[in-house]
Amino acid sequence: MFRFRRRAALAALAALLAACSRHDTLTTGAPVGVDVGYPVATPVAKMTSAVGDIEPGANPVVTASRAAVVRDIGVRTGSVTARGQVMATLRPTGTRQRHPEPLVIRAPAAATVTRVFVSVGERVRAGQRLLALRGAAIRMARAPFPARLRAVLQAGRRVFVHSPLAPRTPLKATIVRLTHPKKGDDLYAWIALPPRRGFAVGSPIRVDVVTATGTRLVIPRSAVSLRRPGAVVFVVHKDRVQERRITMGRTLPQGVVVRAGLRAHSQIVIRTQARMISGMRVHVERPQGP
Repeated sequence: MFRFRRRAALAALAALLAACSRHDTLTTGAPVGVDVGYPVATPVAKMTSAVGDIEPGANPVVTASRAAVVRDIGVRTGSVTARGQVMATLRPTGTRQRHPEPLVIRAPAAATVTRVFVSVGERVRAGQRLLALRGAAIRMARAPFPARLRAVLQAGRRVFVHSPLAPRTPLKATIVRLTHPKKGDDLYAWIALPPRRGFAVGSPIRVDVVTATGTRLVIPRSAVSLRRPGAVVFVVHKDRVQERRITMGRTLPQGVVVRAGLRAHSQIVIRTQARMISGMRVHVERPQGP
């Protein structure tokens, strides 16, 4: 037993000396070539999600998303529409823009117009009924959101609908109307869905809506290393690198959002062939500007 403990202690000491020797070699030896860059301040949308379900074909009522004047109506009672067909055009009011973008009302799916509630030249308020539709191809998704989002969740607002049966193909849709039950604090958003595989009646769905936009630091995914303390990046200071632990956010097409742990003007290693450790000497091969 004594010999076994002695051998184990000697092995541990040898491993420690080897690690120290390797550390000295990495920090005092020839510098390692690295590519460097800077975090990029990028506008990032903040999403709010709600879980709902898809109900059978209904008779949706299309409402105005904001105060406006009706400029044109391209359908009448009994008209048959195709998906995406322009049904009406509105001119927003109460804006400081001299020539505001017109509000274009399109058919969510093939449907029949059962009623037209407004006429050309009429002023309408946000949430006022414009058209009523009927169609077997129309399905309605219903999702509860907190009532505090009433100012954000307006009719006409674009949303993203996800189904577990089609996880890679989120559906872009539009809020048709909002209802606020007397009991509870939820605000129900009703969304007209065109026919799409994976979005079956009765299946659960997740609805994402952009509720705010802020600026966040984004770095390339290649700059992030997963170590025992978590996600880290290596910041270049003079001719050496220092390890910085970061808190990651969402992954975007252009990189990873950094929520905490990194400053905007930090020069970071974005690519290297060596395994980085704090204190390692480096030389910059391909710098990228901030």
